[in-house]
Amino acid sequence: MLQKLKQPYPLATFSEAMKRDLFFGLFLTVFLLVFTPFGLEVFAYERIHIIAGYGLVFTVTIVMNDVIGYHLFSGLFNEASWKVSHQITWAFLHLLILGMTNLAFGFAVGAFPITWLSFFKLELYVIACAIIPITLITLARQNYLLRKNSDGAETISQDIRERKLNTAANSSSSRIMFQAENNKDFFESDPHAILWIQSQDNYVEFAFVNEGKVRKELLRSTLGKVESTLSSYPNFFRCHRAFIVNLDKIKSVQGNSQGYRLQMDEDSGEIPVARSKNRSLKDLIHERAQS
Repeated sequence: MLQKLKQPYPLATFSEAMKRDLFFGLFLTVFLLVFTPFGLEVFAYERIHIIAGYGLVFTVTIVMNDVIGYHLFSGLFNEASWKVSHQITWAFLHLLILGMTNLAFGFAVGAFPITWLSFFKLELYVIACAIIPITLITLARQNYLLRKNSDGAETISQDIRERKLNTAANSSSSRIMFQAENNKDFFESDPHAILWIQSQDNYVEFAFVNEGKVRKELLRSTLGKVESTLSSYPNFFRCHRAFIVNLDKIKSVQGNSQGYRLQMDEDSGEIPVARSKNRSLKDLIHERAQS
């Protein structure tokens, strides 16, 4: 179980989190109005707005939690280090804060006094209703995505092996030049020697092979400008907002619940693939394997 909690988990983007929060807020509001659990039937009909108020408090609370978490603690909300345990802990903190805000609302409408007993009672309601489903759903989703992405990664790796067995890499005698933002500095290379390119603040880093060794070069430029320069080279693919890879230099692909990780030739590094790019990467490599 401890090993499961340490495994990677896909972190929702901020926009995805907002959509999720609004959906659950609407769902809970409708649920409370229809089923009136936890004694809410005393407010039914003549004070229905109070029941809807609990749904509104729920929605505002989880939205504000995510706004604060994603913006003030952005260093923690990093998919590269996000684990199953982080997802469950963040959900538990949501529930803890929800107990507090619901207590405040209950006091405001005369449903609860502000006492420790009321606080623990509300926390018990909230946690008892949600923590077990949240944990089970998180673990089930992690298992599903892990199997799905591991199978997909193996399929891609098989296509890569077949291409490398059947088709020799095309070495190019031509060279390509990337200009810096100042139009004075530049980086020039045989495109076939480039392994990957990474965005680093106001610079891009080129990883390439020269005289049998992996070397790196920084250039003050943007990844968008580099991508435009490479537009006529179909073997280059922007797999992530921060990475462009040479498809011919991918050694294998590993899959986890967050998506794919590319193992590059020359053991030059592991490159992440954005989830939105998974299908495009798989199709491109399959097409190249068949050509």
